[in-house]
Amino acid sequence: MTTHRLTPIRGQAKQVTLGGRVTIGRSPECTIPILDERASRQHCVLSADSQGVWTVRDLGSRNGTKVNDRKITESVLVPGDVLKVGSHEFLFERDGHAPASPDDTNAEETYHVGSGLQQAINAASIDLRESEVVGWVFELSTLLANLPPRDAFPENVSIIDANGKPTDVLAGASDGPNAVRLLLQLSSKARATDIHVEPKGDTHLVRLRVDGEMVQVMDLPRRVGELIFGVVKAACQMTVAGRDSVQEGHFSVVFPDRRTENRVSFTPTVHGQKLVVRVLDQKGQPGSMHDLGMLPYMFERVQRACQQDTGMILACGPTGSGKTTTLYNAIRAIDRTTRNVVTIEDPVEYQLDHVTQIPVDDNKGNSFGGLLRSVLRQDPDVILVGEIRDEETARVGMQAALTGHLVFSTVHSKESISAVFRLLDLKVEPYLVANSLDLIIAQRLVRVLCENCRQEVPVPPGTAARMGKWLGGKTTMFAATGCSRCLRTGYRGRRALFELLDFNDELRDIVLTKPSISGMKRVIEAGLFTTIQQFGWRLVAEGVTSLDEVDRVAGGAG
Repeated sequence: MTTHRLTPIRGQAKQVTLGGRVTIGRSPECTIPILDERASRQHCVLSADSQGVWTVRDLGSRNGTKVNDRKITESVLVPGDVLKVGSHEFLFERDGHAPASPDDTNAEETYHVGSGLQQAINAASIDLRESEVVGWVFELSTLLANLPPRDAFPENVSIIDANGKPTDVLAGASDGPNAVRLLLQLSSKARATDIHVEPKGDTHLVRLRVDGEMVQVMDLPRRVGELIFGVVKAACQMTVAGRDSVQEGHFSVVFPDRRTENRVSFTPTVHGQKLVVRVLDQKGQPGSMHDLGMLPYMFERVQRACQQDTGMILACGPTGSGKTTTLYNAIRAIDRTTRNVVTIEDPVEYQLDHVTQIPVDDNKGNSFGGLLRSVLRQDPDVILVGEIRDEETARVGMQAALTGHLVFSTVHSKESISAVFRLLDLKVEPYLVANSLDLIIAQRLVRVLCENCRQEVPVPPGTAARMGKWLGGKTTMFAATGCSRCLRTGYRGRRALFELLDFNDELRDIVLTKPSISGMKRVIEAGLFTTIQQFGWRLVAEGVTSLDEVDRVAGGAG
């Protein structure tokens, strides 16, 4: 039987491996004594039944006992629950260091579940005994049930295979289809962009990339992990290959309200193949320029630029900073029925109505530069080039911007000024850079604080002076905590930080004569300009994100 433990996540208390009857309160006689004026002497008690299911019961305390921020009289605990006693919080989790008994070596643990979780399991189309569920199903279903919205049942899912035909790989109640179905539902509800399943000896580690960060979900039995691989390979129409094979494929998932595309990669590791599924899901993505959250002056300037007949708009930032999403929404602001819009992308991730989208394929000689030259013979009005990687693409794109085309593209640089020097480093003539550029949009993505668990804290000493007017005179800000609704990360969702460089005649003169960072900064600071970091400080003052998150993402960007 697996043991459990209470791990303190707030307050001064010790970690305890649970066994027998456990009491929590201010009394020194309690199993877990706490120094907390908000707690009662005998606050609550935890006990386990013969099946190893733990229950917490309030002992008539002054302020009550909470599980996952809900006041309870008595409640069954499941791994991942947060128990709150006074101002102390404890995470209830399985004790992975406890040795298994000989009887448990080859047996999968089962749990008895309550009616609420049973409804979630039933809605997930998992055919199990009425009151008993295998441990890994129990944990995945609990995570799924705790994510908001809590009153929503898991979405029904079906799969379209790599040949574009409906497949029944998720049919039936066996472990493989059950596990894949739960992971797809969990990734959808958590808004994950990637699913990782990696062999680790006797288990398979499951992690999700949520809001740009890796979140550990659980360890699956090795047998279940291998069954997941089999279901995914069947969906991708792959052959069953050995552990040393590199395999790539794709499949689609149909939800009640949308269809997502999923790219699959199997890569060999020391313990066997690792699976990564890239989820291309437009749910929750910005659908217009209004949704991006730019400052008013930025929004108005970009809108004007999108209505021009000629010019170049560059988005810059590291990989995964939302550059393509910003440019897609800029294109949505264009009347695509009266203008010929063409994109060149590597690869085409999302479909845009009334847009000709062309994928790059270097194996066939279809590079960015080569395709761009070809597209110019297709009578385009607007061209989106996925990325400027080389001199040819940069030069042809800038020449197009000077000869009657509106060009959008991206470049890798840490902020807007350095994007100019990145183009010069590609050996593009200064006159092309100076005369073709209209706007450079630099951006980053920061995680948004979970509204359920964010904690108000005083502004640290020295921070007010550093943030200046962007703090807005506030004396408090918010910090991340973590709860079951945000997978213990403290954040849920992301927002973009923007920096907009509007190329005027003074900047063009500097680029043409003597390009320098100091010279460009003198011109920029004389006008209306907000750095990425200052944009982030504004969101900190509004309680949208934390200062730690802004420093992590934009500390060296402005």
